[in-house]
Amino acid sequence: MPTNNLFLMNFPEGWKETTVYTFEGPNDGGVQHNLAIVIHPKTEEEYDLNGFVKSEIENGLSALPGFELISEQNTAIADGTPGYQVVYKYAPSDEKEIYQKQLFINAKKAIIIAASTFSKKTLQTLAMEADSILSTIRLVDSEKVNRFLEQYR
Repeated sequence: MPTNNLFLMNFPEGWKETTVYTFEGPNDGGVQHNLAIVIHPKTEEEYDLNGFVKSEIENGLSALPGFELISEQNTAIADGTPGYQVVYKYAPSDEKEIYQKQLFINAKKAIIIAASTFSKKTLQTLAMEADSILSTIRLVDSEKVNRFLEQYR
């Protein structure tokens, strides 16, 4: 069921979207599973997705205790839009390891970051459910939406 098509808003020049959508999954094994979608507006038309991801990995390495990169690979979403997937773990305490799976999507005017959280156990189970959810992402052509909205301005 779509959840982010409940309203439309118009903003004047100078405003930008920095939306974060958070979807809460089950609490299993002391880990609150979630899926967070972050919209990171691009500052230029051509954007180096791999450079952006490398910077995000470096940020994780310096900010998250016990950060360990597990895997990374080029990918694409269903419509062929390029993406990059990263899986890593970190340890916020001696008793707990958190696993994160991030999908970076190189959309036309933004990098969309989809991050999901797991335990070691649920990385093998709930991660497939999160992957299934993410496989339903469809990018919207903002120019078509703007033309549609013109009739209401």
